[in-house]
Amino acid sequence: MNPIISQYFDTAEARLIQSPVIVSYQILRREIGVADGKLRIKMVLSDGGNAELFEYVAESGSCIRLLKYSFHWQDAHGKLKRQWDNAPHYPNLPNAPHHVHSEDDSIQEVMRVPDVFFVIGEIEKALK
Repeated sequence: MNPIISQYFDTAEARLIQSPVIVSYQILRREIGVADGKLRIKMVLSDGGNAELFEYVAESGSCIRLLKYSFHWQDAHGKLKRQWDNAPHYPNLPNAPHHVHSEDDSIQEVMRVPDVFFVIGEIEKALK
């Protein structure tokens, strides 16, 4: 088990606990290998919405490198609020494959590659 990835996942869970807008969460998957790891979390939010966060990471030179991710956030009625992912289905966007799906069905580029901490922060800004 990789201690750097384990600490990263522990820090992510601590962030969930500290968030004022996360009512509850469930870790659906936490796998840590020698050099990589996968984390999937389902959260219930204070407005009745929910989010599911997935990261596949690797440790490289004591740093965490995000290999694959999908962060899906929806409101209490199941309507998409935002989904960040790096699936390669929009290759013409700047900074592809990183992009975000918005609630108006538009697809936009992302300037900063998101991680669990960024997404929780975005949800908190919207719900406060």
